[in-house]
Amino acid sequence: MNANDRNFALDAAGVGLVSVAICTAARHLAFMSALVAAVVVVRFALFTGPRLRELAFFALCTVLGAFNDWSSVTRHHIYAYTVPVYFPSVSLLPLWMLLYWGLILRFIATLFRWQRLRLGAPPDTLHLGRRSVTSAGGRVSVLVAIAIATRQTIYRSFLDPLWSWLPFALALGLALFLVRPDRRRLAVLGVFVVLGPLVEVAYIKLGGLHHYALGWFGGVPLWIVLWWGLSALIWEDLSARVLSLLEPHTTLEPAPSAHQVP
Repeated sequence: MNANDRNFALDAAGVGLVSVAICTAARHLAFMSALVAAVVVVRFALFTGPRLRELAFFALCTVLGAFNDWSSVTRHHIYAYTVPVYFPSVSLLPLWMLLYWGLILRFIATLFRWQRLRLGAPPDTLHLGRRSVTSAGGRVSVLVAIAIATRQTIYRSFLDPLWSWLPFALALGLALFLVRPDRRRLAVLGVFVVLGPLVEVAYIKLGGLHHYALGWFGGVPLWIVLWWGLSALIWEDLSARVLSLLEPHTTLEPAPSAHQVP
C-alpha cells in the first residue's frame, strides 16, 4: 500500500500545477475546468498500480472533499468562493473545485504512504491516560466523531472570534493525546499546519479564489490553520485503512514504536 516515487510525483505535480493555475487564472472558468479535468486524466494514465482500486479510492476522495466543501459553502455559508461558477442556483462553488478536492485528498494520503518516509501503517491503539486500548473500530470511531463534532461547531460559530477556533484547538489536542503519532508523523503534520494555510493565502491574495470571515492571517482564519493539522491527522489514519481494505492481500504493518524511531 506504500506509494512509489512515480505516483508521489504525479500527485504532487497535479496539486502543484492546479495551485499555480488558481493563483494566475482562477477567474477563467472554462480554462480551470478543462485544466483540472486534464490533470486527472493524465494522472490516471500515468499511474502505476491497480487502476480499478485507485479509481474507487479517488472517487471516495472526491466525494468526501466535494461534500464537505459544498456543505460549508452552499449550505452553511461559512466561507464563499469569489470566482465564476456554472450553476449558482445549485452550487456556490465551481465544479472544477469539487474535482480538485479529489486530487488534494489523494495527495495527502499519498504523502503519508510515500515509501521514502517509511511511516508504516497507523496502529490501532487509543491512549486513555495510563491505559491503552487496542481497537481499530474504536480508534476510527473516535476520529470520525472528532471530525463531525468540529464541523458542526464551525457551522454555528464561524463568526465568533473565540469559539470559531477554540473547539478546533481542543479537538486537535484531544486527537494528539488519544492517538499519539510518532515523531515522523508529527513532522509531516507540522508541514500541513504551516504550508496548508500558506497555500490558501496564495489562493486568496493572488487568485482571489475565496473569502473567509475573521481572516486574520492573510485572509485565513485561525480555525482553518488548526483544521489543516487536525484533518490531515484524521485523514492519514482513515485513508490508510480504506486503502488496506481495497488491497485485501496485503497486511498492515504497524508503525515503529516511539523508541524505534531514529
